[in-house]
Amino acid sequence: MTGCTWSPCDDPCHLPEHVHDPPVPPMTADTFGPAPGTPRAPAAPSRAAAASRPPSLRSRIVRGLVVAAIQTLRRVSGGGTPDLDWAESELEEYALGVRTGLERLTARLPTAGDMSVREESDAPVPGLWVVDGRARLDPGHGGDGDEVASTQRVVLHLHGGAYFCGSPRTHRGLGRALSRTARAAVFLPEYRLMPEHVFPAALDDAYATYRWLIEDEGVAPERLAVTGDSAGGGMAAALLVRLRDEGLPLPACYVGMSPWTDLAGTGESMTELDGTDPWLSAAMITVGARAYAGDAPLDHPLLSPHYADLTGLPPTLVHVGGDEVLLDDAVRFVEACRAAGVDASLGRFEGLWHMFQVFPGMPESRDALREIGAFVRRHIPDHPAGPAGASDRAS
Repeated sequence: MTGCTWSPCDDPCHLPEHVHDPPVPPMTADTFGPAPGTPRAPAAPSRAAAASRPPSLRSRIVRGLVVAAIQTLRRVSGGGTPDLDWAESELEEYALGVRTGLERLTARLPTAGDMSVREESDAPVPGLWVVDGRARLDPGHGGDGDEVASTQRVVLHLHGGAYFCGSPRTHRGLGRALSRTARAAVFLPEYRLMPEHVFPAALDDAYATYRWLIEDEGVAPERLAVTGDSAGGGMAAALLVRLRDEGLPLPACYVGMSPWTDLAGTGESMTELDGTDPWLSAAMITVGARAYAGDAPLDHPLLSPHYADLTGLPPTLVHVGGDEVLLDDAVRFVEACRAAGVDASLGRFEGLWHMFQVFPGMPESRDALREIGAFVRRHIPDHPAGPAGASDRAS
C-alpha cells in the first residue's frame, strides 16, 4: 500500500508506504479487508518478490542504538546468549538478570507530562491504566478511576518479553502511544512470568483480566480491543481462542505486533533471518519456548495459536518487521486466519526488526501506530449513546 489515507475519522491518518500483504486496491470504506463477498488476493508473495523501500535514516540510527542497548543488557545479565546446553540454574539467572536490567533501563526513561498512569491493585491481576493526554477521550475522564466508564474504547494490551521479562512499566510508553492513536484507555496487566511460573499461568492471568474488564468493570466486549506485542501478541491470539472455546463474548478486534505464534519455531524465517534481527535470535526463542512450555507440547494451540482452529476470531491486524526471525509467525498466522474466514490483514515493514514499534521517533513506528489506532477506531467507532459500558452501568 503506498500513499494511502485513512479518512473515516475527523483527523485523517496517513498510512505508511510499507508492504501490505497481499496488495489491496485503492482506499475504500473497507481499508483493512475486502467488501463482503469479495474474494481475497492470493496470500503472501515470497520475501524476494516483495516490493520494499529502504528503511529511513532515523531507523538505521535507531538500529545501532538497539544493538548497543542489547549489549548493555547482556553485560548486566552476565553476558552471552542462552542455549539448550545451559543448566536450569544458569537459565534462571540469565532470565532474572535480563528482567532486572530491562526494568532499570526503562525506569530511567522520562515519563511524558501529558500521560496519566494509574496503578490498578483491585483487579485479579494488578496492572497499569495508561491514558495519553492527547487521546481526546470523553470529557468525563479525570484519571481518578473513571477511565473505563468515561472513554469510548478500552484496549487490553499484553506486553512482550518472551514470557520471562517485561512488565506494564517497561511498556507504558507503548501503552501511551496506543492510547493516543486509538483514543482509548489502555490496561496493561502484570501477568506472571517464567521461570517462576510456566504455561498456562500467563494465559490464565490474561483470561482473568479480560473477564474482569467485561464482568466487573462493565466494558462491553464490542468496545474492547485486545492487542499484544511479541510473546504478548501470541498470548493475545491464544486468549481469543480460549474465549471462543468457552463461549464467552469476543472483543471487537485484535492487533498483534510481531506476535510469537509458533513456539515450535517451524517458520523458515527462524533460520533464514537469524542474525539479521538485532533484537531477537533463534537461539533465544528456542530456549525461551521450551522453558515457558513446561510439560506442554510446543504445538499446543493455547501455547502456539499457529496450530489452533482460528474460526470465528474477530477482525485482525498483524504488523511485522521484514528482518525479524518471527516474520513467518506473523505471515502464516494471517494466512491461517484468512483460511478460517477471519478478516485479517498483514502489515510488513521491510528492513525493520522485532518490535520496532516501541522505538519512538522513527517514521515507520509512527506510521505503524497510526495505522493500529485507525484500525481500532474503525472497529470501535464513537458510540452515539455515550461512553463504553455506560448502558450496562445505568441498568
